[in-house]
Amino acid sequence: MPLSNSFKTLGSFYERLEETLLVSLVVLMVSLGFLQILFRNLISVGIVWIDPLVRHLVLWVALLGASVATRENRHIVIDVLSGRVSAVYYSRVQGAVQLFSALVCLLLVYPAIRFVQNDYVAGKTLAFGIPLWLSQAIMPTMMLVMGARFLLQGLKVLFFRNRGGR
Repeated sequence: MPLSNSFKTLGSFYERLEETLLVSLVVLMVSLGFLQILFRNLISVGIVWIDPLVRHLVLWVALLGASVATRENRHIVIDVLSGRVSAVYYSRVQGAVQLFSALVCLLLVYPAIRFVQNDYVAGKTLAFGIPLWLSQAIMPTMMLVMGARFLLQGLKVLFFRNRGGR
C-alpha cells in the first residue's frame, strides 16, 4: 500500500507541474506576442528573437495541452458507435481504441528522439543560446507520457472497469 501512495503522490506532483508549466508558458507566449505587436506598432521594429521563441512555445503548449487532455480523457474523439452498440461492447471498443492510441504514441517516440538527436548533433540554437534540441525534447517526452496514459486507460477500461474499479 505505501508504494501505491507513493505513485499517487508522484502522479499528483506531475499533474500540478504539468498544469503550472502549461499556464506559465501560455502567459509567456501571450506576453511575448503582445510585446512584439507593441514594438512593431510603436517603433516599427520587431524583436528578432520573439517569433522563433513563440513558435517553440506553441509546440510546448500544444503537447502539454494534449497530455492534459489525454489524462482527463477529453481529447478529440470520432465517435460513430456509441448509439449503435451495447454499453459493454462500446466499452471494449473504447479500450481497444485507447490501446491503439497508445501504440501510435509509443511508435512515435523513436522518430521523435531521432529528430531531436539530429538537431543536437547540428548544434543549432534559439534565442539566448538555448539549444534547439532542448526545445524539441518535449516531443518524445510527451509522446511517451501520452502513450503511457493511453495504455493505462485502455487496460483499465478493458480489464478493471467491470470489476468495480473505475
